[in-house]
Amino acid sequence: MENVIENWLNLSIIMGWFFLGYSGLILIGYHYQLRTLKRRTEQYKFASQKEIRHYERAGNMFGVSVALAAIGLIGKALGTSIELYQYAFVVFVSAIIGLAVGYAIKVYLDYYYPFVLEKRLHKIRFRPMKSVGGHDMQLLNENEEDIHLTAEMIDEENEFSADYDVWIDHVSGEKVIEKYDTHFHTLICEECNYRTLMDKHEEVVNEPTLSNEGLLRKHYECAYCGHKQHIDVSLPSLEKTVEIREELQAEHKL
Repeated sequence: MENVIENWLNLSIIMGWFFLGYSGLILIGYHYQLRTLKRRTEQYKFASQKEIRHYERAGNMFGVSVALAAIGLIGKALGTSIELYQYAFVVFVSAIIGLAVGYAIKVYLDYYYPFVLEKRLHKIRFRPMKSVGGHDMQLLNENEEDIHLTAEMIDEENEFSADYDVWIDHVSGEKVIEKYDTHFHTLICEECNYRTLMDKHEEVVNEPTLSNEGLLRKHYECAYCGHKQHIDVSLPSLEKTVEIREELQAEHKL
């Protein structure tokens, strides 16, 4: 019987190492996929949508590895001559330890890591860009970039559903326009100050008319404290939309 127990304890430690390796493979696989993406917009979107999810999976596997290793190590420390119910208590305590580790990782990823991720996304998005000719390209500011965007692009920016970056090579005239989906981004909650305020839904309060602006209301809810708030966005009048479109078309022809 003691040999059987000894074998099970050894197997538990081995399985702990296995899940630890699996946790590491999840992280390695994620970063490998990220590096295989060539365009920064693809990297930005992939990291925004997948990074925390992959880290949570790796954290869960790490918690399992801790629990299994704890069963083997605590069991070996107590010896193989203890009663069976005492081993059951060891399993229970080890499971609690593993759950605590996994939960601590999840809390960190949910409420603190978004600030770290935001810095990583900023680095991806605004790293220097070279033109085909090898020249340094300049990122235009919000006022300068509008003449290079279509009316639909400007509408998307005004509605906070997307953001566009325009890069120009002043030597060759090469232009690159990049689109960043901001719909899935979390904002900082004004109640708890965590970056856990999520876009839930939006509604058109007032439809734009020929001469009057409309009103779009975006509803947010904090995943941490449950605080709810909304942001109102003006929609240009139909007349203004037509004017903007005509101005952009005229500028592009020039």
